[in-house]
Amino acid sequence: MKTIEIMKQENIIIWGLIILRAGCKPTTEKEVTENKALQVKLWKVEVREYKIPVRAVGMLSTTTEMKLGFKTGGIVRRVNTKEGASVKRGEVLAVLDLSEIDAQVNQARIGLDKAERDLNRARNLYTDSVATLEQFQNASSAYELAQSQKRIADFNLEHSRIKAPANGRIQKILVEPNELIAPGHPAILFASTDSDWVVRVALTDKDIVKFSLGDSARVEMDAFPDISFQAKITELGAIADPVTGTYEAELGILRADPQFRSGFISRAFIYPTLSSSAVMVPLEALLGASDRRASVYVYREGELSTRRIRTGRIVDDLIMVTEGLEPGELVVTEGAKYIREDSRISPVNLKLNEEQ
Repeated sequence: MKTIEIMKQENIIIWGLIILRAGCKPTTEKEVTENKALQVKLWKVEVREYKIPVRAVGMLSTTTEMKLGFKTGGIVRRVNTKEGASVKRGEVLAVLDLSEIDAQVNQARIGLDKAERDLNRARNLYTDSVATLEQFQNASSAYELAQSQKRIADFNLEHSRIKAPANGRIQKILVEPNELIAPGHPAILFASTDSDWVVRVALTDKDIVKFSLGDSARVEMDAFPDISFQAKITELGAIADPVTGTYEAELGILRADPQFRSGFISRAFIYPTLSSSAVMVPLEALLGASDRRASVYVYREGELSTRRIRTGRIVDDLIMVTEGLEPGELVVTEGAKYIREDSRISPVNLKLNEEQ
């Protein structure tokens, strides 16, 4: 019996020690946690220059777009290309029925041959004093007239075919074979790919005065969702559109893509020549931001204090501070949201900030 009682007492003592140890452990861990300093990063407040881009929407096109047509009217015999096709300089795109044109060329050739014979005969007769000077001069004039008519007929024949004026792409075909087309009427819309690609945008009067030729821009397109194209201003309109009251600006793409097509909708971000400056801090330093007001933690000589500030525009990942901070002050960025009244902090980049 004695032995059993001794064993019971020993078990009670052992379990008591276990419970006591378990009860003390959280307190120890809690004390260690409370004594551990919170690591934060600091930012030295500074004045930075910035440019607020003007946003505009426009369409992609080339600097050389033209409406191609026939010099003479007639019936369209054939169209040798399709919309969207790439063509090379000199390639025949469309041809008229040449029956009438060929007849006019032949008529002009026959007339020139006859005028040349008449001139030679009149020259010989005038040399032999059989023909008068007036007859010789009339023959000369008739020969020159026949030459002009032959040149006109040849010119009309040459321009009864539409040829690509440069390497480019067919945007639109406005005629079909066997259609009757009037002289000079547009038959094909053509865009040269040898020329530069541009985006034409409309700017208001208050925006266009901010820019000069050569100012930089960035262009985005839905056709290329992951690419931004660098551009610059190549033209600035001098006269407002009478309907919209806006001014057209032309942005030249610095590096074109082979897949460019005229008419792509483009979003442009145009940066003015002159830059402005303002005090800025990272967005992550702000606490309780609302209605252009916020708070930040200011670090000075090992102590933290809360500072109310007034904010302005967001520029990239920074925000302007219009009131409440001075250049050179240190504010907490990473870790600011975890600071409490009794928190001890340990700046991990204090030395780096002090050297700046």
